[in-house]
Amino acid sequence: MADFIYVLIDNISNAVLTRGFSTADFHQAIVHYPKNLLLLDPSSELGEYENHTAMKVIRGSKAVENYFQIVNKKRTTDTNKWIDFTDPMMLKELSPIEISELLYFGHMKTHLHSPFFYKLQNNFAYFDLQDSLSRVYYRYLDEFYQVLAQKITHIITEILNARRSPFRKDHPVETLPLNIVKKLSELMKAGVLFSFKQTEFQNKKYQIPLFLVEDTRIRMGEPSFKNDAFIGNLTYYSSKKTWGLDVDQDDLDLGALSNIPLS
Repeated sequence: MADFIYVLIDNISNAVLTRGFSTADFHQAIVHYPKNLLLLDPSSELGEYENHTAMKVIRGSKAVENYFQIVNKKRTTDTNKWIDFTDPMMLKELSPIEISELLYFGHMKTHLHSPFFYKLQNNFAYFDLQDSLSRVYYRYLDEFYQVLAQKITHIITEILNARRSPFRKDHPVETLPLNIVKKLSELMKAGVLFSFKQTEFQNKKYQIPLFLVEDTRIRMGEPSFKNDAFIGNLTYYSSKKTWGLDVDQDDLDLGALSNIPLS
C-alpha cells in the first residue's frame, strides 16, 4: 500500500499529474474504455505495425484489456505511453503534420497543440514518467475524479481490514462520493498530497491528512510533511459508512496557487 498519493491538475489542458497510481487503477475505473490504442513508444514490441503512421496499434477492446494487464504486471520493457482512437480507418486520414504532432507528443510527453485529436476522437493520452509519476490527459475530468475516488476507497478498505482479526469477515467501505472529490478540484490545481502513512483512526473515524505540495517537491523524492502545508482532512466514518471533508478553503490563495505549471 502506498504511503501517499499525489494529484496535480492542469484544467486548461485537462492533464493530471499523479504519483501512487497504477495502470489498473486507471483502466478499472474509467467509463470510456478505449476501443483501440496508438502506441507512442516507437520501439514497442507489442501491437501491430500500422503502415500509414509507421507506429504500433492495439486493435479492439479485448486486445486493449490484455495490453493493460501486460503493462500492469510489468511483463514488458515498453514505455507505457499511448493515445486511444475510435476508428482504425481514420488513421489513414492523418496528415503528415498530424503524425508529426503525435511523434512530438510521444517523445516529449506533452502536447504541442491540443491533446485531443479530431480524427482520433481520443478520450485519453497516457504517459508513465520517471519516479513513479504519470501524466494522463482526460477529455472528461469527471473520469479522473472517479479514478481518484476508487483509489482512495480501495486504500481505506485495505487499512480498515488490516486492523481486523483474520477470522472476521472483511468490512466493506462505502465508495468516496464524487461530489466530495470535486470539492477538492480547486486545491488539486495547486497539488494535493493524500497521506495514508499518517492516517489516524479514532472512534471508528479514519482521517486522511491533506497537504498542499508543489510538484517540484514530489519530483525530488519523498516529500516532508510540514504543518504549514497541512490543509485539512478527508474522513471516513466507518460506523455510519459516510465520508466527510474538512478543509478551510477561505484561508488559501487559490488564485495564485492554481498557476503552478505541470512542467
